[in-house]
Amino acid sequence: MTSITIINRYILKELLQPFLLCLGFLSLVFLLTKIIDITDLVVNYRASLSTVLAMVGYTLPVMMQYTLPMSVMMAVLLTLLRMSADREIVAIKTGGAGLSAILFPVGAFCVLGSLLTLGVTVYGVPWGNYSYKKMVVNIASAGVDASLKEGTFNTNFDGVMLYVERINPEDKSLHGVFIRDTRNPESEVAISAPRGVRFFSKTAETLTLRLFDGEVNQVNLADRSVNAIAFSTYDIRVSFGKLRSDKKLGAKARDEMSLSELSDYIASEKKAGRNPDTAIMEINEKFALALAALTLGILSISLGLRSAFSRKSSGMGLGLVCFLLYYVMHASGWSLGKSGVVPPELALWMGNAVMGSAGIVFLVRVSKEKTLGFDVLGGLITSCVRRVAGLFRKGGRA
Repeated sequence: MTSITIINRYILKELLQPFLLCLGFLSLVFLLTKIIDITDLVVNYRASLSTVLAMVGYTLPVMMQYTLPMSVMMAVLLTLLRMSADREIVAIKTGGAGLSAILFPVGAFCVLGSLLTLGVTVYGVPWGNYSYKKMVVNIASAGVDASLKEGTFNTNFDGVMLYVERINPEDKSLHGVFIRDTRNPESEVAISAPRGVRFFSKTAETLTLRLFDGEVNQVNLADRSVNAIAFSTYDIRVSFGKLRSDKKLGAKARDEMSLSELSDYIASEKKAGRNPDTAIMEINEKFALALAALTLGILSISLGLRSAFSRKSSGMGLGLVCFLLYYVMHASGWSLGKSGVVPPELALWMGNAVMGSAGIVFLVRVSKEKTLGFDVLGGLITSCVRRVAGLFRKGGRA
């Protein structure tokens, strides 16, 4: 009993290091997909370092719902491959511990990874998505002053280009203002004024520019006629471009809702006679991704234990292929569920069903000291390649 406990602790310790390394590396890779949005906020809105770090924290749950299952799989695969290469698996079996001494700690690790992923998908992802959107809205709202730069053509407004020659640092007044307004499809307006002030409304998400002692030139696009009007005071109201649909807080999106909110949304959609399939799939995705850590982990146990894959390069390659196949089936499930080909309750479970079944079959074969069958498949492929090559050689001699 003492030896089994020592083996359990040893294997769990060996699993932890590759798991953390894979999780950190994969999270960094996924973070690169957000780097353009974060850079935009830093450059255009002068977001602080603390704000950027908070935004990274809000995106972590979204990444971890995918990186956690893969990290569990790669940790199990790499650990068992190393133990196989170092003959530690043989030593454990020789000592009389049996295969269960390996399956118990590895299985417990996969279950813990699955539970952690479930917590992330159910609680972390909705919180992270909604918090990220709120922060983007606040940054964009507060960044109007920062976005108006001296000597720069500003295009952050819907249909309006703004140029300011100088901004008074004391009273924030604008000097040397030029505006090109193309919001009216029938005409274009050019406005110039030596001085102006600005007022921003967060509630209306609009910026009001009050200009003094300037001139308006309106061009009719139909007949190219021009009208010029001088003014002493002129107000123009523009909508801040970055506060459009992607920067408005508004109602929660489906990936920002909790389970209870999604259930209420589904009930309301059914009551209104609308199709709630996407929301149903959203709920199922949370549990399917959580179970993926367990199913992929089970599959990696058999791949790691099989001596035919004791080389890390071939084992890791096969693990990555299995991982990509799972997410191809996951993405296909979304398409099939939305199109109605597969019921939305089942569409996102295809990857778990296929990979879980393969993992159980392989694990049974490994427990009976049988090959996984890839050697047979490889022999068939090699035989076919040789026959095709032989036909080409014969054709060439003829």
